[in-house]
Amino acid sequence: MTIQPRVSATTNLVDRPRLGTLERSASNVADAVAKRIRGTKWAVAESGYRQLIEALGVAVYTTDPDGRITFFNDAAAAFWGRRPELGELWCGSYLLFWPDGRQMGHAECPMAIALLEGRELRGVEAIAERPDGSRVSFSPYPTVLRDPDGTVVGAVNVLVDISDRKRAEDEVRATAEALRASNAVKDEFLGLVSHELRTPVTTIFGNARLLRDKGDRLAAEDRETMIADVAGEAERLLGVIENLLLLTRLESGIHPDPEPQVLAHVARLVVGSFGRRHPGRTVELTSEPRHVIVEADRPYLDLIFENMLGNAVKYSPAETPIEVVVQATDSEGQVLVLDRGIGLHDAEIERLFEAFYRADMARGTSAGLGIGLAACRRVVESLGGRIWAASREGGGSEFGFALPLA
Repeated sequence: MTIQPRVSATTNLVDRPRLGTLERSASNVADAVAKRIRGTKWAVAESGYRQLIEALGVAVYTTDPDGRITFFNDAAAAFWGRRPELGELWCGSYLLFWPDGRQMGHAECPMAIALLEGRELRGVEAIAERPDGSRVSFSPYPTVLRDPDGTVVGAVNVLVDISDRKRAEDEVRATAEALRASNAVKDEFLGLVSHELRTPVTTIFGNARLLRDKGDRLAAEDRETMIADVAGEAERLLGVIENLLLLTRLESGIHPDPEPQVLAHVARLVVGSFGRRHPGRTVELTSEPRHVIVEADRPYLDLIFENMLGNAVKYSPAETPIEVVVQATDSEGQVLVLDRGIGLHDAEIERLFEAFYRADMARGTSAGLGIGLAACRRVVESLGGRIWAASREGGGSEFGFALPLA
């Protein structure tokens, strides 16, 4: 009894009118094989045709008009990962799938459709799964065989492994998507940087011109305020530039050059310098009595402190103190920067160290580019440490980092 396929090619298989070089070659092979064995129903059993098919070096098999396998070469067995019994239906693959991952019934396969509709199929793609679970993407080229009277006596199928091509196509698509994402990030970056640089530059430029042109006519209090604004905006601008340069160096493969650093000593120097530049803020330093020595690059370590202290100043009330704690475990030195500011939402914590990310509450509180914490994370991780953020009980935030003890 002839087993008819369940699905027509017109609904599931798409013929592509234009064939590439690989498709044309495989199609020519299928046509050549069909031409050589066409004209007699069981000619493929003759040794000459077996030798022809074996010598092709590509997966080839034949079926009778009912779709039962009558012959296959060693390349087909290697392709399938098994040697099917003669008489099996349609295809020697263990399982078949459509390119979108849906399973394909063997009675829906291209060979079955070719026999049902009495025509060759070209430009079809499918996926075969072997008994060991490995998969191969392929294009089949089934060609119907007819006797001199035009009666269908079987079919020959050439299976072409296109896995490498599919991987290359996937890589091209992934690269294109990465480029689109990169361009989107670049555009966002340029917009953010232009805004963040324009604001302090405008303040510095405007105040500098007023001081130059009318400084002798301004009240002393106004001059001091303007000078303070210039100094504050210049510091902010310097921080943006240093963080951008740091991220650029790390992205280009230039890593920190660590040396032993006494963590409490570095903290005292940075906190002292920071306090002189922010006389209206109270910064309290607490450290363990013992020396905590870590391996770090000093300029990068200073930058981590500055970023964390700068965030605490921006996002906490001026009348509340900022606490810096230096402590250690058996394996690492730790620094905590604590404030009583706007705090953190749990959903935001994981993203705080992403470049250009700023929480909604942070955007509404203070200007910023969203690169300081990202730069901190890159430095700390390059030194083999870890960095974190958390909400404080009673309100506020905790930012901390830890580096391995020297």
